[in-house]
Amino acid sequence: MLQIDTLSKIPYYVQIYAYYRDEITARRMPAGMKMASVRELSQRAGVSKMTVEKAYYQLASEGYIIRRTKARYEVADIAFPQKKERPVYRQPEKQEIQPPVVYDFGSGDMDMERFPMMVWRKLMNRVLSEPAYLLANQDEQGAPVLRQALSEYVYQSRGVHADPEAILIGSGTIPLLAVLASLLRPDYECIAVEEPGFRLGRELFRSRGFSLQPVPVRDGLLSMDILERSGARLVYVSPSHQFPTGTVMPAGMRYDLLHWAGDHDGMIVEDDYDSELRYYGRPVPALQGMDKAGRVIYMGALSKVLPPFVRLSYMVLPPPLLGRYRQSRALFRQGASVLEQCVLAEYIRSGELARQVRRLRKDYQEKGEIMERFLVKAFGDRIRVSRIVSGVYCHITLKSPDTEDILLKKAAKKGCRVLSVQSFYENRNLETEKEFLLSFSKIPGCQLKDAVEALKTAWSEKEGD
Repeated sequence: MLQIDTLSKIPYYVQIYAYYRDEITARRMPAGMKMASVRELSQRAGVSKMTVEKAYYQLASEGYIIRRTKARYEVADIAFPQKKERPVYRQPEKQEIQPPVVYDFGSGDMDMERFPMMVWRKLMNRVLSEPAYLLANQDEQGAPVLRQALSEYVYQSRGVHADPEAILIGSGTIPLLAVLASLLRPDYECIAVEEPGFRLGRELFRSRGFSLQPVPVRDGLLSMDILERSGARLVYVSPSHQFPTGTVMPAGMRYDLLHWAGDHDGMIVEDDYDSELRYYGRPVPALQGMDKAGRVIYMGALSKVLPPFVRLSYMVLPPPLLGRYRQSRALFRQGASVLEQCVLAEYIRSGELARQVRRLRKDYQEKGEIMERFLVKAFGDRIRVSRIVSGVYCHITLKSPDTEDILLKKAAKKGCRVLSVQSFYENRNLETEKEFLLSFSKIPGCQLKDAVEALKTAWSEKEGD
């Protein structure tokens, strides 16, 4: 029953309006029910007729009531939505807490104990003391002083012909590949990739709209027949140290690949990610140094010989792509710190990088041989360990009745993070042998024995042990 609150600050007509609105929406007043006349309601509520008329007018304008010709207002037939039960909030299921990683066999980062931090700090202080030097090296393409240093370094160490003006600096390989994909997209829609190969590189090109054509790699040999049939004119390869198999592309196939690019008006993306770390014989020259027609895009990184907090990579563009980059360079913002670029330039020019590479070659060769012995001793004939000739990963094949996923979970429970080789395939084949990559770079040498023992315990226990 309508009751006017004379003490309320809410106007009387609003109180009448709110009362009938609530009664109608609650279906206590059904459709077609006659409303009290204006005179009747004004007398009953003790308000003026004008007040009632204002309330009725508002209800009618909102469609709650209607007025028939020469008749009283009546409740409108409103199709109210069905009342739905309020959804019950459910606490998300708690994810299984993973044990902390104690032995990181999956990381290619270097052991920080092997980095001359005092030298780096000294060079950084020197650069910081020269603000004009920093300002002069602000460039979207990369600090000129670093591009000059890299131009000399890659020629001496890798035989790469790179004019400083053709070098782009980035805060890692993936940001540079994003720039490259934008430059290539107008002319290429498909890219051939090594199978197995660099997973993040594949996903980057896929995300930019490229279709992928996997080309098998067997014993360092890229299947040229499948590459020819793929219809692709763009291919992504790592010839100096194929990832993840660790093999080296022979010279004959390198020439075949360059001829393929020339015959098909194609381009080759050469990922030379850890070329400095070759332990036997001379470093294999880069494919780019053999290219005379500007068909190779060279990708370089120092991530295996510098600490993880220094994320600087570089790319050498052939003339056609360099011209396209210059036309649109305003679209690509430089994400790498100018300070770090300048410090790295000083690190290279002072000869410290060359010394660091020599140290790491010696250390990593020894660590690789030690881990190989520990693995063979721990697993015996259950394991096959490929010879480590380059890089920081040990490629193993394990005999086990467990599936690869179970082996990964068992290792994780013992604090060991390992990489499955199958994860680097575009098309996984679960019927193959259990192959894994075990990195020794981040694990201190004094902990290698304990790390292998933890892995042995994980992969020797039966379910329920």
